[in-house]
Amino acid sequence: MTITDLSQRIQARDGASWVIYTKPNCQPCRMTKRKLDASGIYYTEVDVTKDETALAYIKDTLGYTGAPVVYVSTTEGDAHWYGLNVALLNQYIAHADAA
Repeated sequence: MTITDLSQRIQARDGASWVIYTKPNCQPCRMTKRKLDASGIYYTEVDVTKDETALAYIKDTLGYTGAPVVYVSTTEGDAHWYGLNVALLNQYIAHADAA
């Protein structure tokens, strides 16, 4: 099963697929994961200090230089942002709850 297949299955089940790009000892990363955990959201965590491809992706493709980077794929499209953004987390958590 490819990542795309898995993402599509999660989208069908949860209404959204989440990937969080993190680094060690990152308080905003921990707080973002804590918020998602408390909301029962399934997500994939990628440590960019251990995955050079992921680091290049968030820097070169998405344009971010820090963590966390949250990437959400929904049936309506994809969204991504940098940092602990509670308003966007709540928006997409509500989307998942409505699915």
